[in-house]
Amino acid sequence: MPSNLFSRSIWGHTLFARRWTILLWFGATLVSIFGVALLFPPIKETMAGISNSVPDSMKVWFGDAQTWQSYAGFSAQEIFLQMTILPIIMAIVFGVAFLAGDEENRIMLTTLARPIKRESYYLQKYLALVIFIVLVMTGFGISAVLGGVMLGEKVDVMGFVNCTAMTTLLVLTLGTWAFAIGAITGRKNFGGIIVGFYAFVAYFIMSLSESAKIIEQLNYGSLFRYLDASTVMANGLEIRHVVVFLFAIAVPLIVALPIFIRRDLSTR
Repeated sequence: MPSNLFSRSIWGHTLFARRWTILLWFGATLVSIFGVALLFPPIKETMAGISNSVPDSMKVWFGDAQTWQSYAGFSAQEIFLQMTILPIIMAIVFGVAFLAGDEENRIMLTTLARPIKRESYYLQKYLALVIFIVLVMTGFGISAVLGGVMLGEKVDVMGFVNCTAMTTLLVLTLGTWAFAIGAITGRKNFGGIIVGFYAFVAYFIMSLSESAKIIEQLNYGSLFRYLDASTVMANGLEIRHVVVFLFAIAVPLIVALPIFIRRDLSTR
């Protein structure tokens, strides 16, 4: 049985009900990122000979010669950029499931039949989502560090902490958007499709940002631009980029709350 904290609070009950899912995602993230980290030596040898011939427009995908000279450069490129697709999918799926999913399954109506305010329900569900994402992303960062240690590579722990923090903000932002859209519409699939489509387009634009001036301008609307893992790994957090993420999290979360409180809930 869950403890009183988990049984009496909505956020606690939500996490407890999904405890095995959380452990599964944490374990899968740990194993997958650790596995990618162990690929560094053979990839380093392979890419060292061809990285100088990579066109500028493709360096976001493949990196440059300097990327493959250190484990830190490899991690910024392959782990904290390319592998973010895994936690992003997780955040979108559970962002819509934690609120809109409960509404579609009529769990929300049952819960709100008790003396619980909608704003409390909304905020506690979001708190559960935040905790879920932070736990999984902690495993993400730990596995990246452990991979470097296992390989005997030099690991700047603070650089990896900073990259993990920025990646977590990116993942949390997209999860928040999915959560907010679900709160506004009450439709789980709608929020997932919209945010998933944005993530795909935003990543594609960021990847091709060096190829044309117009794409470079469009890249300002891509959240992946503000991740900038290579720079974060080398120079630390860019406060302006942190502010962009915090703003992108706060605005939809605040806008969605009064709409969720006032709209009719689905009874179908």
